[in-house]
Amino acid sequence: MKIGIIFIMLVCIGCSGAQQYSFSIQGNVEGAKYGKAFLLTPKEEVICSTKIEGRGFELKGILKEPGQYVLRVNRRQFMFFMDGKSMRIECPYRSFSSGYLQGSPANDLSVEYGQLQEDYTARRERFLKEYKKAMDAGDQKAADEAMTQVLLVGEEEFALTREFVREHPDNIFSAYISEKAGRENYAKAKELYGLLTPRAQQYSWGCLLKQHLDGLSASAEGVMCPEFTVSDEEGNPVTMSSLKGDILVLDFWASWCGPCRQEMKSLREQYKEFKDKGVRFVSISLDASSDKWKEACEEENIPWLSTLADGGWDDSEVRELFGIQSIPHIVLVGKDGRIVGKNVRRNILRDKIIELLNK
Repeated sequence: MKIGIIFIMLVCIGCSGAQQYSFSIQGNVEGAKYGKAFLLTPKEEVICSTKIEGRGFELKGILKEPGQYVLRVNRRQFMFFMDGKSMRIECPYRSFSSGYLQGSPANDLSVEYGQLQEDYTARRERFLKEYKKAMDAGDQKAADEAMTQVLLVGEEEFALTREFVREHPDNIFSAYISEKAGRENYAKAKELYGLLTPRAQQYSWGCLLKQHLDGLSASAEGVMCPEFTVSDEEGNPVTMSSLKGDILVLDFWASWCGPCRQEMKSLREQYKEFKDKGVRFVSISLDASSDKWKEACEEENIPWLSTLADGGWDDSEVRELFGIQSIPHIVLVGKDGRIVGKNVRRNILRDKIIELLNK
């Protein structure tokens, strides 16, 4: 049996003196007598490789930390979470998958978490089908209700993630799902980061979550909306301070974002309902091209103030200021200038606006 040995420091390292991680993976893959086995990064950069002899192989070495990797045998491969010292996979070549890997607690947790997610995934897909059906029928009310249910499933899924991290606070997989779930919301990021052990906080994903947490503090719910400047369709500057006094709905979007343009159909109904009640709507485009933005504004016939942020998606200071990782993204600001909600949409947004108006 051939052994591929590697001693490397990965680029994606922990943020403080984490101990080096020694590993070995032994394989016995029926139907793969010859060929090569590889350990790769998620970007499929080769970390190490070895020849397969008589179905067997062993990959071993030292990495900076446990993490997510790819195991490849000839033409088949799978992504998995690796934190075991001595791991083994024994399976038919045609069934080569992470489910057969033994000896990696993080991979076992990823399988368990995936099984727990199945119900949420099924419910989300059901509501998305209802949403598409309603959109095709031109029934905006039904579409809003279906999308609201999709968003509520997401909140329930966050509760699942929180409890999972609470039960497994010291594992790198928990750091991974915490970063995914907390990257856009300060309160969620703070809660999840606080659940991780000091060691898990030092893993790459824990460090990244801390970066999100620090970056999101300036636009967290309850703080004053940060000052920013964007441009209207005539090129005039529009500042946050010039918008204060009304309840503000800040709609971050882009011409190339299909879901954003669908979201505007819902916002249009809320605009009709609230525009004369002290609620001001402002769309902020993250387009890199002002021409494409103006063309989309004309196509959508946006009835409220439409603005453009400098820098496009990649270099927008406004996007970075609000910690936006995906669009559509809606920020709700109270009359006092404090942020009331982030990434609030559809009927959830409507309910929050009504709550503010009734205060």
